[in-house]
Amino acid sequence: MVVSNRSLSRGLTILRVFNEIPAPTLTEIATRVGLTKATCLRFLRTLQEEGYLSFNEQTKRYQLRPLILELGYAALSSLSLPMIAEPEMEALAAEVRGSVNLSMLDGDEVVIVGRQVASRETRNLVTMNIHIGTRLPAHCTAMGRVLIATEVEDIPAFVSTMRVTKMTPKTLIHRAHLAHEIQEAGQRGWAVVEEQLGLGYSAIGVTVRTGGSQAFGLAVSVPSKEFTRARLVREVLPLLQAAADRLERAFAHSSPGGVPEIRRELA
Repeated sequence: MVVSNRSLSRGLTILRVFNEIPAPTLTEIATRVGLTKATCLRFLRTLQEEGYLSFNEQTKRYQLRPLILELGYAALSSLSLPMIAEPEMEALAAEVRGSVNLSMLDGDEVVIVGRQVASRETRNLVTMNIHIGTRLPAHCTAMGRVLIATEVEDIPAFVSTMRVTKMTPKTLIHRAHLAHEIQEAGQRGWAVVEEQLGLGYSAIGVTVRTGGSQAFGLAVSVPSKEFTRARLVREVLPLLQAAADRLERAFAHSSPGGVPEIRRELA
């Protein structure tokens, strides 16, 4: 039997705190990871010595150093599809004058692994603060819903245990209704959310299949005031589906072996 390394696990848990607090104090880190300050300090000093963290003596706060990016870039480069998808996503963002995101499902969240936004001169929306590595709740994103429908066998059971947060007054949080919406998205092959992640934004998403066990969500985000659900389905969905088809074909030609399972490396 293989025994897990608790020290490594604790070190990774500490690094995940920086997803919530960009520059935490020792107390904030220790509280979130459930360790004593003394134990936590030993891990932090090791991460400093390895070059992943820095400590500001004046503010008494820790910050990630650029070396940490090597881990993220290594993970993204092994995915292959985000790199292949860049030109396709850039063209799609310009055509719809909005933003295009590529994501993976990790538990009850989606992790952004690719993003393109129309140029400032042409886009017709104020973009949300989303970047590569951002985690979003899957239940209120178009990408999340199609990925759950694609990857989860028992959707009602999955929805019954996932975190369901009311991000806006319009966010669907009734679990039975949410499970039904996700199941319908799976049957259709696409999902639409209207102002459920952020007010003023609507999105439509589809799944990009890689031929292996990993799937990606591809979604377009546009202003709600200009795009009704009917317009999204009529005008944007065909463009989105065509882009997804081209990406699937491109990936099949460039990487016949499929995509490795590396979800936790993105945590």
